[in-house]
Amino acid sequence: MEERDLEFDDDGKIRIRRAGEPAGEGEEDEIVIEVPDLGPAEEEKHEDEIFADRRAERERALAERRERALALYEEGEELFARGELEAAGEKFLDSGELYGTDWRPWFGVVRVQTKDLTDFSEISDCEQAYDKAMRRMSREDLSALSARYGPALTARADALAAEHARRTAEDEREREQARPAVLREVRLSSTVFGLMCAFFGVFLIASVTLWSLINAVQGVEILVPAIVCSAVGIVFFVLAAVFCKRLVLARAARARNARAGTTDAGEQARILAETEEIIRAILEDLSK
Repeated sequence: MEERDLEFDDDGKIRIRRAGEPAGEGEEDEIVIEVPDLGPAEEEKHEDEIFADRRAERERALAERRERALALYEEGEELFARGELEAAGEKFLDSGELYGTDWRPWFGVVRVQTKDLTDFSEISDCEQAYDKAMRRMSREDLSALSARYGPALTARADALAAEHARRTAEDEREREQARPAVLREVRLSSTVFGLMCAFFGVFLIASVTLWSLINAVQGVEILVPAIVCSAVGIVFFVLAAVFCKRLVLARAARARNARAGTTDAGEQARILAETEEIIRAILEDLSK
């Protein structure tokens, strides 16, 4: 190994000397570090050989991980075939985390979460696994999955579209049937609320006027009417508040009636449309 001197500000030196090498002149004032003699074969070994050894070691480790991941994936498939979905999902996740470049474990997670692409109510819980699987698939893999799942998914999407149309029509029909009653309630509440406010205003003015004259007139000729007007005004104020709330609710019902999808049938139509959209998106991904 070639000697290398490291200069310091105080003119001292550190010298690196191979073990077994005789001390040179002037080393008594120097710091000498002895290193083991690795031998000519090791010293002359080319860097490419070192890199090749490291690459081979990495490839061996990767092959071992791939084998363990494949074993976990096959265990997951066996559990899935027996209907043990939760246990199968755990195996698929372990396999994907151990060797993430294989798309099959990630798609296995999607199959578990959707019950083999038949129930999409919880598909949002496996979006990441779905994306990982789709990014890693080849065209041949996509074609194979399209041939396996495509016909059933297409038929399901068409059935959902037909059911969505039926539910949407039912929603529109129910809203039309309820609309006259809703509008009638709005008109009634608005009219009664206006009358209550008007009566309250009249009695409020009357009570204020009478109470202002109470000291100008002896006896109870003003006191009694003032008390009565105040009491009646309070009653009309309460009624106005009640019908105000009723009017607010009636207007909210009118606004809800004007929007599509606000009935039970409309809610079902919305869910059907979302499920159909998910299935169409999956079909589109498989056809790429």
